Amino acid sequence: MEEKTLFPREEKSEILFKKISEDKWACEKLMETFCSYLFSNDGVDLPDSPSSTEFAQALFNSYRNRDLSAFLMAICQNTVFDLLRNAFLIPYRFNADGKQNPMIMTDENGMLLPEYKRSIHEREYRHFHEVYTDLGAPKNIFLAQAYRYSHSYTSDDMEPEQNILEKNNGVLLIRELPDTVKLKETEAEAYSAILDIVIKLQKELPMSYVFYGQDSLVEDNTRYDEIGVFLPNSHFLKNLERHVSKAEAIIYADN
Repeated sequence: MEEKTLFPREEKSEILFKKISEDKWACEKLMETFCSYLFSNDGVDLPDSPSSTEFAQALFNSYRNRDLSAFLMAICQNTVFDLLRNAFLIPYRFNADGKQNPMIMTDENGMLLPEYKRSIHEREYRHFHEVYTDLGAPKNIFLAQAYRYSHSYTSDDMEPEQNILEKNNGVLLIRELPDTVKLKETEAEAYSAILDIVIKLQKELPMSYVFYGQDSLVEDNTRYDEIGVFLPNSHFLKNLERHVSKAEAIIYADN
């Protein structure tokens, strides 16, 4: 019988799952995240918990289709990989589901792009530019807006939809990594390769977001993967220069 899953299954995820399973801190983060979403959406603008009928239907459908993510979306509005992302164990995708995220608001010289002049407070931009200048005007640091997300589905059409959990302005650091598509690696394998970086960032800079794009950066006609570290102003505005330097030290030390 042909398997039909609601949400595409990530290929070759075994190594990633094994590495997470062997890290007690990561396992605790994952369990804590799952429990925080399970039937409890307090303070988060997500759909209500499923009715008993919807719960039973989701349970039986996931069993028939071998689709754990469909069941998780029904009970906690997260796929398996959403839970890993919202536990800050793997990166968010750059521009996931065709939606711009993060939204970069400055150019390579740290200048605010005209279309975002009304989207950011002048004081916020001025503080960013001061830090940007103090760091030597690096080409890979931007003022940006980013959000965390999960997925759920409606019982009517069973189509998954993206839910925005929280949105913040902050500083985004981007750097290139080897092209894993050229190396014929899957996204899950790429996540496994940078797991140590992601965990170290979360331990040193809790609540920072990590973004990743396979084959998404082009420089001099050469394609690269790219990793982004987003430092929300809500957590990192104070001592921003020190936080940026710490993030750079982590991502450059491990590559």
